[in-house]
Amino acid sequence: MSTALSIAFTGLCALIGDGDGRPAEILLLDARGIGEVGGITLPEHAPTLVVSLSNLANPESSGPTRVIAGAPGLTSRMEQVGLWDLTGSEVRIRAQGGESASLQYFRPSKDDTSWPEAPRNVHDPGSWRDLRFVPNMKAIAGDGRIDPPLVGTGDPATTLPRSVAARIHLDSGLLEATIPSQETYRDDVFEFRVTGSERTLRQALTDTIQWTLKSEAPAIVIDVVPLAGGPAKRLLLGPSAVPHRIFISNLPAENVLHAEALHAMSDEEMGALHFGAYYKLLLNEPADKPLPKLQYARPNRKGAGLVHSGFCPPAIFSRQ
Repeated sequence: MSTALSIAFTGLCALIGDGDGRPAEILLLDARGIGEVGGITLPEHAPTLVVSLSNLANPESSGPTRVIAGAPGLTSRMEQVGLWDLTGSEVRIRAQGGESASLQYFRPSKDDTSWPEAPRNVHDPGSWRDLRFVPNMKAIAGDGRIDPPLVGTGDPATTLPRSVAARIHLDSGLLEATIPSQETYRDDVFEFRVTGSERTLRQALTDTIQWTLKSEAPAIVIDVVPLAGGPAKRLLLGPSAVPHRIFISNLPAENVLHAEALHAMSDEEMGALHFGAYYKLLLNEPADKPLPKLQYARPNRKGAGLVHSGFCPPAIFSRQ
């Protein structure tokens, strides 16, 4: 029996890679380290790894930050779900005893994708696999190169940059987009418009990236290493008939209803505000910063914050 792992990334996170088979990184942004965006301070975010303890071969020694009750499992018993705070940590994932293969980007044929439009069946996860549903900073800003100090050098790090809350290394496996977490936005098309220019980029967006690793190794190992000190934590995932499903999110730590400026924003305005943080990661920060806006906004879609109904897609950067 093989071992397979599937991780869904959501929230304020940046995918750094060129799709050329070399390793990639996902940065979970530290909203406090970014500072103000558009004159407004972003709410604190919580980089979190979420795993059902029933998936782990070593639940007792895995050291979750806390454990909560999840939904009932197949046996009607209440699942226990572990939460690991990733703040200040580097995360490395590998097949135990196996050699790392190249990291692949899913690239559909022209007939297998609806991009830039939303899929015809927006509720089919398979129709959202095209990574172009994740906004690419090169296409939007003209230059998608990440500021080099933000990414790892391959050597063990001692600290993380101020704007990075956690860094996840991906050496092999398959990266793809997947179905948006919120049904409300699955049939929408967004646009990025440059101020004072006729250039507009329109496309459907997802807020979720999926990474999958399959191996014949006896286990998949997830190492969480706090760079400021403290014990490292190791999660072991053994062989299973179905892929282990894990979630890594970087969403607001709390609903900031007391913040008047944030409370007055619609969900789309909050999502656009968060997207503005990505421009601070570029090697060359542009003067004009196109933000996502619904091409056709529907009425009665209002709210405060991103905890329940906001929509904040990740973004793709290149190394060079």
